[in-house]
Amino acid sequence: MSAEEDVEFTVPGATLRGKLFRPEGSAGTSLPVVVLQGGLGGPAESVFPMAAGFTDAGLACLIYDHRCTGYSDGEPRQLFDPWQQCRDLRHVITHLTLRDDIDAERIGLWGISIGGANSLFTAAMDRRVAAVVSLIPPVSGWSARKLQPADTMAELDALIPDDRQAQLRGEPAATIRLHGKPEPGKPVMFSDEEGLEFVENMIHGLPSFSNEITVSTLDYLFEMEVRAYAERITAPLLMILASKDTVAPAEEAREMFERIPEPKELIEYEGQHYEILSNHFPEIVSRSAGWLGRTLSP
Repeated sequence: MSAEEDVEFTVPGATLRGKLFRPEGSAGTSLPVVVLQGGLGGPAESVFPMAAGFTDAGLACLIYDHRCTGYSDGEPRQLFDPWQQCRDLRHVITHLTLRDDIDAERIGLWGISIGGANSLFTAAMDRRVAAVVSLIPPVSGWSARKLQPADTMAELDALIPDDRQAQLRGEPAATIRLHGKPEPGKPVMFSDEEGLEFVENMIHGLPSFSNEITVSTLDYLFEMEVRAYAERITAPLLMILASKDTVAPAEEAREMFERIPEPKELIEYEGQHYEILSNHFPEIVSRSAGWLGRTLSP
């Protein structure tokens, strides 16, 4: 069981909204906390059900919407900028350190996919992070271009500067679909069957979910190279990969993991990116929450 609290964080240019979960009966106690982040397009609401796995391990956990998404402020809507999300996360960490019910020396990060990449980068840059769990992280933005056929990628590349000009003229930000089946003239970010099944079960239908991303999101995703920061990560790390991952190429994550200093642990599940989430998600949550509980223990 856990107790939940609606929270707001004022960061430069936006107010971020989410929930802080604590183990039942822990009032008056200063607890370790873990910040949970989902994958691209996944709102905080989709992550709330995971909270119990962490509170059962004696941890508080924070889940919030990134700026421009869900219930948080920011324009244009559905813009996902990983570098900006990491800057915001560091401001959120500062807010957490000022709470009497949070132990500022025991702050952990946990993230799936792009949330896992954000967690790695933030841990590399912020020494207040005491532990990090990264699940199936895309550590190279340039590799994300391989998710699209060459002709579709050329079409998307042409849209990016056009959208920049349009926004400068005051027009709304252009968008593409996040999940779906490709259609002529209608590009989509993710279209694999396993991924569609997973997100439809977990995300679609939530009030705060919107099945689109801005075209400018692609620009920001492509420029993010987390693997360049491997040697700067000094917090204990648990990395969990899908052995056959092509959405977030496993070989690139393995190479980055090799360059990260100890202490660290690597776990691999057989299968593709979304496949291991569909088949092993409760176990992954339990296993990683237990690791964080032990790592962040007094």
